[in-house]
Order: sequence, then structure tokens, then C-alpha cells
Amino acid sequence: MLFVCFHHVTELAIEATKKFLVENPNAGPGEIAELVTNQQMASALKSQQKVHIFVHAAFTPQFFKNKEVEKYAKAVVAITNENRIMERHLISALELFCAKKPKNFPVFIKQLFDEDALDEVTILDWADEGRTEFTLDAVDEETRAALRGEAEPVVVWLQEESDSEESDEE
Repeated sequence: MLFVCFHHVTELAIEATKKFLVENPNAGPGEIAELVTNQQMASALKSQQKVHIFVHAAFTPQFFKNKEVEKYAKAVVAITNENRIMERHLISALELFCAKKPKNFPVFIKQLFDEDALDEVTILDWADEGRTEFTLDAVDEETRAALRGEAEPVVVWLQEESDSEESDEE
């Protein structure tokens, strides 16, 4: 019963956020972050649920074609506040969002990285750690492994970038 209620409350917050985004296509990042925070608080959800509400409200399966990551990257930064823990929750929200289409997952993380909305260290930590307390129960191990497999080229690229930066500093 608690899960059903929790799920329903989250869905209402997502729908309200979607409605706001449709009705206010030119809303700024701060305005969006404030709305999402208000939805999270009014729904008595944990702080990290802001990220989940936003991901499921702002992004669609056509996110790449519609340039949604570019459009909402600054809002993502305003919501996560560049906090590593919130960024890990962002990755877990994307895992769930991409569970049915794992090939979208590396595109999301690469675009968010390119838009300075997801830190390289956060992505590499996620890649190294496997299933953690951030991984949602709705993302089973097979799905998580598939997402991690799809993300491998991005992870390798980031590791190489990181390694070359370290050797440049020496």
C-alpha cells in the first residue's frame, strides 16, 4: 500500500511538472528547479526525488531528436546543485528512464557530461561501483548490467580523458 501511495504521489508531481514545462516553454533553470523542489516538498518526498521527478517530466523517448538535454541541462545543474550524491541520483533516474531502451543511456550521460550537468568523477564512480544504494529496486541486475554495458564506450573515453589529463599535469 505504501508503495502504491508513494508511486501515485510521485506520478502527480511528475504530471504537474510536465504541465508546467509545456505551459512555460521559456522557463529559466532557477524557475524550473524551484517548481520541482516545490513539487517534491508538497508531495513529502525525499530531496533526491527532485531528480526523478524532473527526469520523468522533462525527458521523452525522443530526447535526442528534440534536443531536450541541451534545453534542460542548466535546470539539471540547478536541481542537483553539482552535488555528487544528487548526480548519483540523477544517474539512477536515468537508469530507470532507459531501462526499456538501454541504448539511450550512454547518450544521456555523454550529453549531460558535454553540457557540464554531470561530472566525470560521478560517472566513473558509478561505472566502478556496480549496484549501490543509489540503484533503484525497479532496475533489476540484468537491466543495470545492460545499461553499464551500453555505457562502456563512454566510460572508457572518460577514463582515457582522465588519464591523459593526469599525464599532462606530471
